[in-house]
This record gives sequence, structure tokens and C-alpha cells, in this order.
Amino acid sequence: MHLVRSVLWGVTLATGIAGCRHRGTEAPAPADRDAAVIVEVENHYYGDVVIYLARGGQRQRLGMVTALSTAEFKFPWRQLSLTGTSRLVAYPIAGARSYSSDPLYVQPGQSISWTLESDLGRSSLSVF
Repeated sequence: MHLVRSVLWGVTLATGIAGCRHRGTEAPAPADRDAAVIVEVENHYYGDVVIYLARGGQRQRLGMVTALSTAEFKFPWRQLSLTGTSRLVAYPIAGARSYSSDPLYVQPGQSISWTLESDLGRSSLSVF
């Protein structure tokens, strides 16, 4: 009886160790650089606003969100700079100064929610 328990314990231990080693050698899946980043903009500003993705000195127009409404935009994740220089820019058509978000740190598969307030300086950005 003692011999049977010892053998079963040894087999169980060997199986567990083999399973742990196998899981540890798998490489993580590479990031999908073409994954879409969804940007939802909720505009509480009293005028229409054009939304840009800014990387360094370049701007890419994502679209326009009309006054007091919501719009959704998409762009491929590969268009983001991994150095933290990418930002969203809101440019009011009515002529007020533009407003830039904090730097974007987004992983593939994540989305952005940007709420523009009537005073653009109080706007908030969330990544989820």
C-alpha cells in the first residue's frame, strides 16, 4: 500500500513539473499592428470640432464631431508612436484655440474615450 502511494505521488509530481515547463516555453503572440484603435468622442462643446491624430509634427484628420453629439473614429494601431508623442487634437471650427490630449499610450485592442467639455481645457481622456 505504501509503495502504491509513493508511485502515484511520483507520477503526479512528474506530470505537474512537465506541464509547468511546457507552458513556460511558449512565446507570447506578436501584437497585431493592424488592430483598429477605436476613438469615441463625446462633444459637450457648443461648436463643431475637427479631431486629428498628431504624431510629432504631423497631423492626420480623423473626422468631425458636431456640437453636443458623439462620433466614433478608427485608425490602425501602427499609426501610433510608441515613444509617447502621439496625441489627439481637437480643433474647433468656430475659431477658438485647439486643444491637445495627454500623450496616448495604447496597446493593440484597446479603445479611447475622449470627452470634450464646453471649456476644452477640462476635457478628459480614457483608454480601456
